[in-house]
Amino acid sequence: MTCGGRSLAAAGLAKEAAAERGARMLSEVIRQVESVGVGTGSTVKLMLSKLDKDTLKILAAKKVYASSLDTLLYLESLGIKALMHVNGVIDVYFDGADEVTLNTACPMIKGRGAAMTREKILAYNSRHVVIVVDESKISKRIGEKGKPLPVEVLPQALHPFLEAMRSLGVKAEPRSNCSCRDGPAVTDNGGIVVDTWPWSKYMLDEFEGILARIPGVIGHGSFIGYVNKVIVGFSTGEAAVWKCERKIMNPSLARLNHP
Repeated sequence: MTCGGRSLAAAGLAKEAAAERGARMLSEVIRQVESVGVGTGSTVKLMLSKLDKDTLKILAAKKVYASSLDTLLYLESLGIKALMHVNGVIDVYFDGADEVTLNTACPMIKGRGAAMTREKILAYNSRHVVIVVDESKISKRIGEKGKPLPVEVLPQALHPFLEAMRSLGVKAEPRSNCSCRDGPAVTDNGGIVVDTWPWSKYMLDEFEGILARIPGVIGHGSFIGYVNKVIVGFSTGEAAVWKCERKIMNPSLARLNHP
């Protein structure tokens, strides 16, 4: 069987390699930090599942922040109590992504798990951000894979937002067909997830500016300049680390050195 032109076995090897490298990096830094942020998604869960008992015990003694209720519950299943409200510095944050371009700013799309707003809060308040992906998530240009950019919208603003997108010539659809519930996808914040496809009209940074001017937009899945490193897993079973230029963080963290 194939998955996006690759065999399922190759896709699995690439994801395993990324998760293994991410787990190793977390194990290497865990004794040097006081707080850890954890993103949402299958790759992050796989990474956590690869931590040995000693590392899990050390992690459980740290201040741990979860980006979603799903992540919080998974961490609890591992014996780790986590917080969801940020209070203080997060030393290192691990997360996945849906699509990444490996250049200076490492732009990426997140939000398939509908946790992009809280993930961005954790990333913004973290000293060091590490993204873990397999090779299928890498693009030369964001949007070339045809994946949507998720936008979180207040329920009261849904119809005006859809009208605005229609006027701009941008395809936009409230996410539905979620297996766990009827109706549109709703985030942990109570916002509605709208998937958008601006790629034929706008570049990612240009569309960010448009979204910033629309009342009722809570957040979106565009991350440009939020990341320090991207771990990429390959179907060969190997993984590589790409260094990015971090541009966006809480100003109170800018004076601090990265771990």
